[in-house]
Amino acid sequence: MTTAVPARVRAARLVAAVLSPGVVWGAAMVLGAAAGSSGVRALAWGIGAAVLTCLLPWLIVTKLDRDGQLRQGIRRLGLTPLAVCAGALMYGTLRAIRWLDGPLSLAAVIFAACAGLGAVLLLSRVVRLGWPAVSYGAMAVILPLMLGLPGLAAWPAAAAGLWAQHVLGRGTAAVLAGSALAGAAVCGGTYALLLQAVR
Repeated sequence: MTTAVPARVRAARLVAAVLSPGVVWGAAMVLGAAAGSSGVRALAWGIGAAVLTCLLPWLIVTKLDRDGQLRQGIRRLGLTPLAVCAGALMYGTLRAIRWLDGPLSLAAVIFAACAGLGAVLLLSRVVRLGWPAVSYGAMAVILPLMLGLPGLAAWPAAAAGLWAQHVLGRGTAAVLAGSALAGAAVCGGTYALLLQAVR
């Protein structure tokens, strides 16, 4: 006999899927490129960076895991393989932006994502940080800086994402709050500093 999944859990799963870190950072990259300069070229830069640094690492690691080429399995390895793959592709994207005179506002978003990934990986032995919650904290700072008043829509979205993580048991309230604050400080701070440099 199967039991029905409560509506609250179904809603939390939907919110967590819609606000997954790849979606959050992909949207930030597209918006960052478009905010820095207008036109089809800027949009192409943003979409290309989002596909290359958010979608492609997930596809690679998922394929390797399904084929059994990740010895311990993706669930046991955690964020590390995805972060290494994404980091390498982020570095390549940053080099392409430099060589091809791409939007510097996009580079600021990529550097912010790299800083967040680095913080999660480096601090994982000392303190538990959840990458989704770090991404929500980053979104709550980066989008208002990038878009002004319309970017404040990131605040309720970040709150919804944190609620979903809590309902799904992906961290205590303290861990989720600490992760979001770390994302706001590290990713948001990195973006703010670089934004000043490119303006």
